[in-house]
Amino acid sequence: MRYRSRVRQTVLVLSILAVCTAAGAGEQWARQPGERVRNHFGPTVELLASACRGACGGGCPSTCEATVAYECSGPGSLRRVRTYSCGTHAACREHDDCLDRCRDRRARGLDCDAACHAEAVERYGFENATSWIAGGGPFDATPITFEYTRDTPQGPEPVFRCPGGSQPVCTEAAGRCVTSAGDEVTPIFDRYVGGAGTARVSGFQSGRICRDDAGVARVCEEAIDIDVRGDARCERAGSSAPCSWYGFEFDYVNASPGVPLVCSSAAADEDFLGGVVKRALTAVPADRTTELGAALGHIQGELGRGRSLTDVLSGIRVTPAGGAPVGGAPPAAAAPGVPSSVPVPSARGHLVVPMYELANAASAGAVVVREIRCTQNGTPVIETTFRLRFPER
Repeated sequence: MRYRSRVRQTVLVLSILAVCTAAGAGEQWARQPGERVRNHFGPTVELLASACRGACGGGCPSTCEATVAYECSGPGSLRRVRTYSCGTHAACREHDDCLDRCRDRRARGLDCDAACHAEAVERYGFENATSWIAGGGPFDATPITFEYTRDTPQGPEPVFRCPGGSQPVCTEAAGRCVTSAGDEVTPIFDRYVGGAGTARVSGFQSGRICRDDAGVARVCEEAIDIDVRGDARCERAGSSAPCSWYGFEFDYVNASPGVPLVCSSAAADEDFLGGVVKRALTAVPADRTTELGAALGHIQGELGRGRSLTDVLSGIRVTPAGGAPVGGAPPAAAAPGVPSSVPVPSARGHLVVPMYELANAASAGAVVVREIRCTQNGTPVIETTFRLRFPER
């Protein structure tokens, strides 16, 4: 009986694969060993555009060697380049092409992904397949190098600039921001170019937040590194606690009045297990006619809008009071971190988005890297990075 069951399973897998691949036979999205490619994606599907096609693991797995560099892209402008050097194996390349052919043809009524997974297990063994899913080996050739200056094939490309007190230094297209003292500092997001944009920003600043005598908040010092020294007091749950303020501000035009910015915060190196769970959640078809399916569909929608898995599952909500410059502490129920929703009252104007972090003696010596992205109508509007440093006591 066990033998017959295995035979039936194999026949089913092969028959599904035959149907799924027939229409797209010969088409390949996986890159080959030793190649270096820029902004290469597989077919765009529902929520995610597939990156690092041919690497072992989902998308660009955490096992890839990842680096971030900048290039000079115009007068005073820099382009960010995320580079991933990823291990590969013929099985991983075949698997990615199998998945992409299924998705590209929008196969209906067939569980193509499951068939692709089953074929990998059938041909190469469960242990190898399990290791490859996690981005591990064995690898059979020179790594593939992927470079990305945008997150999706048609997405906008972020432009960066050097913060005040520094100047760009360009050598063979490489770009750095250097102060008069010769110190290198991290470039700061300036705006998005290209793509089907909604709101457009200018005058973007991010760093330490100060308040004037009238309590109006503004960015008083451009910086990515924020020392959480507890130099202010923040109200939480009916009591105050030492905290530090940081955030960003910008002018905007062409916005959708009344449609808030949806913001997410993610660690620069997302927890690997969280990444696996996120990919699994987005890959499962959601039957919205059932209560469970509707809930899954909601989660998939939130992930697709750029929110982090942690924020989606925890339901954190931190909403500043109004879209104009905000003074005072957030509501007592607010949690430290980035606001998930920022009101946009008009088609053009100025926004200041202050955030705070509680000073925590237990975190002395720690550094938390927080990548923040805000979208409107699903289209990126701003992104920025902060390194929150908790000084040694």
